[in-house]
Amino acid sequence: MSAHEAGAEAGAVAPAETTVSAETAAAGEAPPAFRFQVPPEFHAIPLGIGEDETGFAEQLRQFAHDYWGEDEKREPLRRLTAALYAANAEQLVAGGTVYSALGIFPMGGGPDGSEPPERVSRATLTVSVRDLENPDPHLTAAGIAEALDKAAGNGDAGEVQPIDLPAGPAVVRVTGSRAVWELPEGDQERFFVRIEVWLPFPDEDRVLLLCLSTPDVQDLFHYQAVLADIAYSVTFGGADAPVDAGAAGQTTVSPFTFY
Repeated sequence: MSAHEAGAEAGAVAPAETTVSAETAAAGEAPPAFRFQVPPEFHAIPLGIGEDETGFAEQLRQFAHDYWGEDEKREPLRRLTAALYAANAEQLVAGGTVYSALGIFPMGGGPDGSEPPERVSRATLTVSVRDLENPDPHLTAAGIAEALDKAAGNGDAGEVQPIDLPAGPAVVRVTGSRAVWELPEGDQERFFVRIEVWLPFPDEDRVLLLCLSTPDVQDLFHYQAVLADIAYSVTFGGADAPVDAGAAGQTTVSPFTFY
């Protein structure tokens, strides 16, 4: 079954979460290691980091194959998908992205897989590292919150809130956007919601940025919970293992519920 069709069926047992370890962002200039956990509904998108041209092309070919399946009639779609993601990966890596994934979430239906989902919701997750003067994580987080607040005051709509995560002080922002495509049959518009978590590194002049965006704006609360679990699982440096996001949620009220 292709990833494109995977949301059409719900399995009785969900696979375990995946632990992602990001050791390098670019050759010769690596940020400290950090780790985080992602739900099984996310499918990693190749970025080509550490791969030669041939290896990267093969990764993209496999990703497109997994997404569209083996139907020969879909070969043009597989090639187009690989080409589009290749171009996008170049831009993402240039901006500091070290991980990207496509999330496909079955919504509704039977919790045990006895009934098919009512619909499928999709989201994109990116994790990036940005250089930023960071004398103290608490001061840096406060500065980020102030800068985002000012941007909101200048017309960049969004809600900003400082939060505390197991990995340190952070800032969460929820914002929306509108895209319009000019098509022969008329303009087509679509709205997107974007959730960001800005988390300063504990002892480096860098900040970790987690971004989750989706055109399924009705699923905002669902994706707030998804990104909250990912943010709670982040660990920096030599930590042995990511925080158990489920355990953290049992003892701490999620700061993402204030919206």
